[in-house]
Amino acid sequence: MRITTPVLAAAGLSLWAAAACGGATNQSDGGATAATPRPTLTTAVRGNLGEVLTDGQGRTLYHFLPEKDRKVSCTGSCATIWPPLLVPGSTGPTQASGLPGAVGVVTRPDGRTQVTYNEWPLYTFSGDKRPGDVAGQGIAGSWFVQTAQTPVDQDSDHDGTTAPAPSPAAAPAPTSAPAPPPPPGATPIPAPPPGGSASPPAFNDGDGDNRGGRSDGDGNG
Repeated sequence: MRITTPVLAAAGLSLWAAAACGGATNQSDGGATAATPRPTLTTAVRGNLGEVLTDGQGRTLYHFLPEKDRKVSCTGSCATIWPPLLVPGSTGPTQASGLPGAVGVVTRPDGRTQVTYNEWPLYTFSGDKRPGDVAGQGIAGSWFVQTAQTPVDQDSDHDGTTAPAPSPAAAPAPTSAPAPPPPPGATPIPAPPPGGSASPPAFNDGDGDNRGGRSDGDGNG
């Protein structure tokens, strides 16, 4: 069958127009991971990040900060760079036993079902070339490895660890008020000897009986 040049040109123009207008199917999540079979959610140790979530192929899983509380916003070209971890229908993933966080699902804008952990939608990163890579950690200050042991709400710097709780401040030791100074001209009173009892202190007001004279009856001679 002979196809003329004008026919070929028209076909190419139609394809270009369809692409320009978003005519491809699943345009919103064109690069997303295939939804079957059910993914396996497990863990692995990644250096100083500690124990992190991985899929069944050992690829590191990430979360996107604007999607806290299951708010999916990574679609279109974003989902090509960060393929979402999908499951068929509303089922959950096959998961390793003993995961400390809550595993769930969320419906994406295109109707597909994505796995969540502690209410964070999970993604792999197209820049991770082999199992064990964590090249997506910290990208744009918004993409972070999903840790397994630490709920992300408590990990403010997203380094996989939580800061220790601050120790309560020690209460200052009570202090007694200083003794008032003696009046001008008064003789300092010596401290009592250790283990002994002191007689009531005599008060020197500097009058005659304090200078060796006869008592004037004021009781301080």
